[in-house]
Amino acid sequence: MIKDQTINVMDLEPYQTYQQCTLVLPSLPSHVSDVHLDRCQFVGDLDHSEWLDCHFQDCDFANRTWTHSVLYRCTFTRCNLLGTAFLENRWQDVTVADSRGDYLNLSGAQLTRCRLATTTLKEAYLRACRVTPPLVLDRCDLNRASFWETRLKGVDLTTSTFDQLEVDATPQSLAGLVINPVQAAPILGLFGVKIK
Repeated sequence: MIKDQTINVMDLEPYQTYQQCTLVLPSLPSHVSDVHLDRCQFVGDLDHSEWLDCHFQDCDFANRTWTHSVLYRCTFTRCNLLGTAFLENRWQDVTVADSRGDYLNLSGAQLTRCRLATTTLKEAYLRACRVTPPLVLDRCDLNRASFWETRLKGVDLTTSTFDQLEVDATPQSLAGLVINPVQAAPILGLFGVKIK
């Protein structure tokens, strides 16, 4: 385990744990794999980076941009993703758990077999995403989250909560979406249906 050091991301060694380190990102696109990052700080640009088999624990990415990047088999545990912009990302087998993701922006992302669990996603944007099922949203707070122009086939929201959700009120967008009876009212309201 490497602790309390300032390290260039290009010098991270695979199969190593870095704790409370400051990680400096180069101006060039970076490729990182097989590291565990615990309570690390990031300095520099996360855009156009590639992260494979990485574990982020208790890291703070609040209001950072992390666009046009690739994340495969990565996990975020107890991370602060408040307002993080993951625009046009490609995520495959990524898990976000026990994290804060209010205002998170995944617009234009390609999401393949991803899982978000016990995470707040209030007013998060998952707009124009390409989803390859399953996309699991387990026990998430999705109030006012936006799924405009995202086809929700294979998305299961039954254990998550929301009073209001932004989705396209079209059969193409909603076909295959799984919701529970309580969640049906806000969705049906988009079609002008009133439930008494």
